[in-house]
Parts: sequence; structure tokens; C-alpha cells
Amino acid sequence: MSKTVKIICSVIIAGLIFLGGVFAGTVSNAEVTKEIKIGYQNDGNPDRVDYHKVYTDSENPLIMDNFLMIYLNWEKVDNVNVDLESPDLYIELNNPKDSVGLIDSKLWFDNDVAIIGRRVGESWDQVIFYEIDESDAEYIKKTIEYEG
Repeated sequence: MSKTVKIICSVIIAGLIFLGGVFAGTVSNAEVTKEIKIGYQNDGNPDRVDYHKVYTDSENPLIMDNFLMIYLNWEKVDNVNVDLESPDLYIELNNPKDSVGLIDSKLWFDNDVAIIGRRVGESWDQVIFYEIDESDAEYIKKTIEYEG
């Protein structure tokens, strides 16, 4: 093969590698499949929740994983003493890609622990309560910069 043919083949191969990289980058663009929304009850309208923080699996994978681990390690409790209408936080775990709400919950900080109420029905009349330990409660406070 002549030197010119080798150069042309090298340029074509380099171009194909470049185009393959561009295509792979376009196809594998990080798409949000899970998000956690943290909200507070609106002072003027108690029926409205204002979401101040949103964490996604594409932008905040460590925060997303830690929240999921908190939800996996919670312990079910009975006989809780919380004001159902006035939680400290509202936490939603959603799949925005498929427009699906995965977990709808309210959180109350209580001394060293926190109580999470997870809605299991169509309304907040059906709630299961869970307790998380002090380190998990502190992680949530620190992550969302809670000032309660």
C-alpha cells in the first residue's frame, strides 16, 4: 500500500472512532429516573407544600443512594405520637421519566430519632409509620440544611 492510502485509511478510522464516541455520548446521556423532593408546608396555605430541594440520580447519585438506604433500613413502629397535619418535612420519591410517584411520606424529627409516615393509600388516612435512627435523622438534616 502506498503512503497516501495508509494516511487516508488512518483518517477514516480516526473519524469513525470519533463519531462512535459522539454517538455513545449522545445515547448514554444521563436521564433522570429517580428524584427526591423535599418540601415544607406553606405558611399561608397549609394545604400546599413548597418543595425547596430536589435531588436526582443523575446529578446527586450519592444523596439518592443514601436516602434509599434510609428508607430500606427504617423500622416499622406502632403507637406514634405525631401531629399528622404538621410534619417537619414532606419527602417524595418519584420516577419523573415514567411519571410515577414511588413513595409519598411525611417526616417528624423527635429528639434523637425521626418518624416517617408513608402514605399507603389514596389519601393520608392510610399511613404506616417507621422510625429512623439518630445518624440517619442527622444525615437528612445536614443534607437539606434543615433549620427547624
